[in-house]
Amino acid sequence: MQLALFSAFARFVTRHRFSWQRVLLSVGILARMHANCVAQDEPLPTTDSTFQDIVSPFLNRYCVACHNADEPTSGVRLDHLTGEFADDQLRFWEGTQRQLSKGSMPPKDELQPTSAERQRVIAYIDAQLAVARRRPAPKNGQIRRLTVAQYRNTLRELLLLDEDFTETFPADAVSRDGFVNTVETLSLSPRHLETFLHTAVRAIDAAVVDTNTPPTIECFQVDFGRSINTTPCPDKLILGANSHLLDNRDFVVDQPKLEKPFLFQPFQLRTHYRFIEGYQGNDTVRGWREFDSIYHAVYACMRGSEGYPKGLAYQTVPQGLLLRPAIPSAELFQIESTYGPKANFKISVRELPEEGEFRVTVTAAKYDDGLLLDDAILSRTAEVRDSEPVTVSGRDIGSSATVTLPTAGIYRIDLIRSQTIADPPPELDVQLFLAKREFSSRSRSSEFLAVRLAEGDLTYRVEVNERDSLERVDFVLLDDAALLAQEFARFERRAPLLGVHLGLRRDCGSTLTPVGSPQRVDNLEWAEFVFQGAIRDYPSPDVEADNVNYLAGLREIGVRSEYTDGRDMPRLAIRSVRFEGPFFPTWPPPSHQQIFGDSTDEAEQSADELQRAAAILERFASRAFRRPTTASELNMLKRIYVDARNEGATFSDAIKNGLVFTLTSPQFLFLIENSVTPAAEPLDDYELAAKLAYFLWNGPPDSQLTACATAGTLRASLDEQLERMIADDRFSRCMQTFTRQWLNLEKFAVLEPDRDRFPQLTRDARHELENEPGEFLQYLIRENLPVSSLLDSSFVVANEVVADYYGLGDLSESGFQFKPLTHQREDLGGVLTQAAILAGLSDGREPNPVKRGAWFARKIIAEPPDDPPPNVPALSEDLRDLPLRVRLERHRNQTGCAQCHAKIDPWGIAFEQYSAAGRWRTDTVDAHTRLPDQTEVNGMLEFKQHLIKDRLDQVTFSFLKHLTTYASGRNLHFSELESLRDQQLNLRDRGYPMRDLLRSVILSPPFMEK
Repeated sequence: MQLALFSAFARFVTRHRFSWQRVLLSVGILARMHANCVAQDEPLPTTDSTFQDIVSPFLNRYCVACHNADEPTSGVRLDHLTGEFADDQLRFWEGTQRQLSKGSMPPKDELQPTSAERQRVIAYIDAQLAVARRRPAPKNGQIRRLTVAQYRNTLRELLLLDEDFTETFPADAVSRDGFVNTVETLSLSPRHLETFLHTAVRAIDAAVVDTNTPPTIECFQVDFGRSINTTPCPDKLILGANSHLLDNRDFVVDQPKLEKPFLFQPFQLRTHYRFIEGYQGNDTVRGWREFDSIYHAVYACMRGSEGYPKGLAYQTVPQGLLLRPAIPSAELFQIESTYGPKANFKISVRELPEEGEFRVTVTAAKYDDGLLLDDAILSRTAEVRDSEPVTVSGRDIGSSATVTLPTAGIYRIDLIRSQTIADPPPELDVQLFLAKREFSSRSRSSEFLAVRLAEGDLTYRVEVNERDSLERVDFVLLDDAALLAQEFARFERRAPLLGVHLGLRRDCGSTLTPVGSPQRVDNLEWAEFVFQGAIRDYPSPDVEADNVNYLAGLREIGVRSEYTDGRDMPRLAIRSVRFEGPFFPTWPPPSHQQIFGDSTDEAEQSADELQRAAAILERFASRAFRRPTTASELNMLKRIYVDARNEGATFSDAIKNGLVFTLTSPQFLFLIENSVTPAAEPLDDYELAAKLAYFLWNGPPDSQLTACATAGTLRASLDEQLERMIADDRFSRCMQTFTRQWLNLEKFAVLEPDRDRFPQLTRDARHELENEPGEFLQYLIRENLPVSSLLDSSFVVANEVVADYYGLGDLSESGFQFKPLTHQREDLGGVLTQAAILAGLSDGREPNPVKRGAWFARKIIAEPPDDPPPNVPALSEDLRDLPLRVRLERHRNQTGCAQCHAKIDPWGIAFEQYSAAGRWRTDTVDAHTRLPDQTEVNGMLEFKQHLIKDRLDQVTFSFLKHLTTYASGRNLHFSELESLRDQQLNLRDRGYPMRDLLRSVILSPPFMEK
């Protein structure tokens, strides 16, 4: 049937002159035609006489008075039930059967049926439900539009471009189960059609270049080091409020000569400017002034919050620029102070390319640093000295001197004050030079620094603001077992994390976006770290071409030592930062070569030219359609090409017409499963390859999957391919996407927490906590752990930020990488205790047991509560200031609410030991609850034990149900859900291993059949 639809599509285009609007309109028409065909093909069971004669009168007499359209008590209607037992009514029939069997309905104070009447109706419902469970799910294939994320990933891999072309796409609708990839909600609006066309043109224009015109490439480099610039700019540079420019002598801006294996045109930064509007402090100064220096085009500065808590935020030394971690600044409405974090270093530049990819290369190293000592460190490492210090007289203060150290090791350096100094002594501004290393800080304590030193002579210098107050300097050798030595050893093993950001300067700060992920800098030797992105994906200023304001339109490249959990960390040393853009590793670039191969752009009009064009278009369309192109599709592409050439288009432009047509074709925009009959049919190998890839990678199949499909070996090698795909980095796209939608994490993404109550729940912490559930599930599946680990585990999967939030900071040394960490706490382990979930189910101030209970019932045990009745009155305004628990109790006591809340709230009360920020509460909390299954538990530990012991089958079913729904891209039919229950029993004896559960989903009929 679907094949016929798309043949109609081909004929439609063939009969009409090429028109993008017509093509895209046809996509919407065909999608609606398919939906109508599916609806018409689905057979509906006929109504039997038993329902009309017995069941319908029973319902009307005993049930409908309270459960009708006007008064749906507890949100339940029964007046619409029919003897057809359609899939959308089965949940109501199951509930009716359950209530009648228990005798809880009708209520005791209402008219009661006789026992015979009750049993007759129960028997009828049982029999009809049994028939419904055996009823095969209607198939008819499937046409499912790519989601925005799938489209983005597909375009990137098809064209080899990093740029995100989907920023203007309409958001995908969310299904009842929380997923955005279900065919029932993937609509196709006129806005979608317009966006698809616009995006296809943009993407192809970006991918295909004019190979006869050499590219223009901008490249500049900034080198750092004290007094490195022998001819510094004589002007005083100004970049506005809160900007601390590096000394003009401490950096050099250059435009180095690039070495490329192809011809290109170097872009020369403009150095001569004329502005009428400038600044002196915060005051605007008007008057024309000319500037002629590259140092008015590229600046190096620190900008951000003042008052770094320990040591100097930055320091220029002969070897380069030293940076401490960029501590996030305060937030307001989820937005960080635009001046940026403390230790916020940036290169401001007037000119960057407007399009294409760019590369930032940072030459950096881990500084051979010492640990500045403060009261916190000294209090936890206090102990008796175990060696005599090497003492240096205060007479040498301020000048270079030499001290001889008896042995190599970790030393504590003490600055001993004169006994005449007041108690407590005033703070000293200290600069300590040890050979080629430098350490600066304000210090009140005599213990200043822990540092590793070599045996023998050491050149040193100490400079303080009050020289006479310092009596001597002691070098105290620490035993390796000393607490401070152990603290220093941990500090020494840590590595700074280098991050690069790109954006724009604003009068009130900056708007910057990270370029890729931070990179760990482990070594003391200089190394190059490369960051790459697409320039259009980053904030850019919007100023007129002839701007006359000195500060308007500046772009900024931020370079940071990224902050994780606040532990002391060796400083990051930066020697140079180089920008190159547009960046081309080859010419033509990979995006162009991916399409054209070895073909030239221009060719004579000939049969050979058409043959080359056909080969290019066929190769591209086969990759875009995720299967070989058909003869009719290829003929259509050839016709588009020939028509364009006849109208005077170049070879390249004519090819681009065919490429744009391909990217706006249904075969690209939709995942199509062709069926011949309404009965279930196996997916063909190409359909299976695509379905696997868009499930496990949220993107297109790679060459290996396609090769297996072409060879007809995909099913035979399915286990091998699954192992490969799960081990691939792209699997994380599936895990993050599925977990966010399954567990409803978007509620956490929009949470505005109370800053006074929960200062730890910063924007940066929220970003990492939001990734935790997906990383956790990915680990469970890759390690094939039992499904009970989903509920309770002796480990968390965390990075340093997440570990610190849970109070496990000392256990993690992984930076921003998520790693399993063993814990010994009953409040951690499993998804039920993860902060992103629990905080998202609060109002930012107080935990909400109703939200938590409804979420648990819907997502974890697949017993979703009924929708709330539409006629429940809102609470009085007088109650708005009452505590949340009191307001919830008042709400539950309203007519029509109590029965539903009895199935929701007990689950939520089990979470009461966790605050609105998702952390364990230290105050006394009543978490005792009688669950809907009448089990009593007190707190999360007993709750998890009960679930693992008595409800594990239901938890497994819920996981399978949600995973299968996501994998198949549609809502499951009643018979398929029942089949899942039977299917999971095959893995019960082995504890339901998670990877095996995923494999069972892929092997199930909802996934393998169409």
